[in-house]
Amino acid sequence: MRRACSVILSMGLIVLLFSSQALALDLYGFGSYWEKKDADGQWGAGAGLSIPLFTEHFKLDGRAYYFEKSTVGEDGEIRLIPFDLGLQLHLFPNGVLNPYALGGITYVYADSDRFDVDSDFGGYIGGGLEWAIPSSIVKIFGEALYRYNQIDVSDFDDLDVSGFTGNVGLKLNF
Repeated sequence: MRRACSVILSMGLIVLLFSSQALALDLYGFGSYWEKKDADGQWGAGAGLSIPLFTEHFKLDGRAYYFEKSTVGEDGEIRLIPFDLGLQLHLFPNGVLNPYALGGITYVYADSDRFDVDSDFGGYIGGGLEWAIPSSIVKIFGEALYRYNQIDVSDFDDLDVSGFTGNVGLKLNF
């Protein structure tokens, strides 16, 4: 848990240090589905913050997810909570429709009552589309990304939690 808090604090400091002069924030919440190779897929939710880097086309992006416990094997359960830090490349940042690419590193916090697990780093890559509602600071967005990560688990081989994640939500642009 201490390691997860350190990662979150570090991500926050990086966002503040590398933010642009204008500080045009995107604060967002979303629903998510994560399909994993060696564990069952789960519905969840998340929140994020993105800040432009030097131009409106590049954004530093930090986000955290919450998912219920996943089933592993016949009777094992594991809690997996991803924290992402990455970059977004926006093609039309001021357009009504704005496609973008995203990628970065992910830290997956893992916990289980039945066996020992080690949280670990991985990565993700994907794309999304924003729709700016006319005359509003609200944007609707959808994303598809592929997360790749392996978790060390006692009593099992490494747990491969790589898989596709889909996010749909609302962004507030300040």
